[in-house]
Amino acid sequence: MTLNEIIETTMKEAIIFILSHLRYEFKEADTHNSVIFYGEINNDLIEAIAHYLVGIRACAIDAALNIRADLIGDTDEDKIELYADICSIVGENNNALTMDQIQDERNPWLSEGIFHLFMNISTRLTNIHPPGLIIALDLPHVSAKDKGLDLMALYLFGDNLGISIIETKAYKDDPNKAINKAVNYFKEIEQGKHAPRIRQSIQTMRTSLPPSFQKLVSSSLWKKNRSYIPNPHYDASVPMNWSNRRPSLNDLSVGKTRIIIMPHIINNFDTFFNSISENMRDFARGL
Repeated sequence: MTLNEIIETTMKEAIIFILSHLRYEFKEADTHNSVIFYGEINNDLIEAIAHYLVGIRACAIDAALNIRADLIGDTDEDKIELYADICSIVGENNNALTMDQIQDERNPWLSEGIFHLFMNISTRLTNIHPPGLIIALDLPHVSAKDKGLDLMALYLFGDNLGISIIETKAYKDDPNKAINKAVNYFKEIEQGKHAPRIRQSIQTMRTSLPPSFQKLVSSSLWKKNRSYIPNPHYDASVPMNWSNRRPSLNDLSVGKTRIIIMPHIINNFDTFFNSISENMRDFARGL
């Protein structure tokens, strides 16, 4: 198979595998709802996640979640370039990055990529994105140092479209900090501070949609129908009750049903991210 065919096939296989193994539960609180995901150290799951993330780095998926790797060349130079790009994110080995790089760059990017995968899967498991059916999803940042929106999704509810604005944070021991930072960002959105970035992201997703959906998209869509999704990734050793009331969420204008906290609770946080990194390198090296 060509490089394109290998990446397309492995991404599709990864989605199917994780679709049947994803563990999650729904919880309701006075101020929000929660969909809680659980991350295990399972070699097959780790490998599937890694394959999907390599596909994202290869831009093998578009905003409408069509898996197409036809922009990738098939020369040795192209394969070396892809491997170098993977190493630019996860390092040449698990000792190549400083602790600051791991905490501030590698883990945050991997978390964004993992949640892109979960939101992709929500098109098949529709109850893991309660606001509606996701029809388009922006890609994660090219670099973890990039500023701005982490992820944004267009979703269908009834005959209308809405957007989900997702703030992803990877704080091993402090999921509350992740929620607080996300809420502060959402408040800035309500003050109009990030309107140009939001409109740009919406336009990127719009162009990938069929005409029947494109006509439902306007530049002011985000002002009318939006949902907020804080997405903390943290270690399972930290006790949290996601059914507790969170008064800080009352300051957001969208209402409880459009505030969905989506935590990713990870057994052995450091090992989990190291294992994904190693599998990404192995897959890219094998190409």
